[in-house]
Amino acid sequence: MPDQALELSFEPSSAGAVVAQWEALRAAGIPSQADHRSMTNAPHLTLVAAVEVEAAAVSTAREAIAPLLPARIEVRGLVLFGQGPRVTIAHLVEPDASLAAATARIRALVPAVRHPVWTPHVTLARRVPRRLLAEALEVLQSTETPRELIADRLRWWDPAQELIEDVAVARPHS
Repeated sequence: MPDQALELSFEPSSAGAVVAQWEALRAAGIPSQADHRSMTNAPHLTLVAAVEVEAAAVSTAREAIAPLLPARIEVRGLVLFGQGPRVTIAHLVEPDASLAAATARIRALVPAVRHPVWTPHVTLARRVPRRLLAEALEVLQSTETPRELIADRLRWWDPAQELIEDVAVARPHS
């Protein structure tokens, strides 16, 4: 069963910049997140994923993250994950110190996190055959890479209930 997750999603121009890169990879015949047809598929930054994210962690996340939205997240370059014949390509991102500290508090409340060490990233492509890696990197170099992404909401994904719930949303500026 897929994990439950707490994720930051992005305002439209940030999400659009990432989706444009997904689409460029797909147009070149390279696997990308554009191929993923799930209702949950949108550019995002996972804060925590686990078999179960209990209500206390969701509540703490709401309280800790809501005041930080909208949050600017710096894009620091590309990162590859994987040791086998296929890799994941992602933007390595750097949240500010407040968001990183809030994420650490939230992750501490989830006993069985999927990845004990958090590597903040935004996935561009999964299961890319290594033989296509150079071409994928060329495609990404030819697209406009965002320098920062603006997270405007915290969402909770529960696959058992097929539920995506916004638990915190940036307040409009007055």
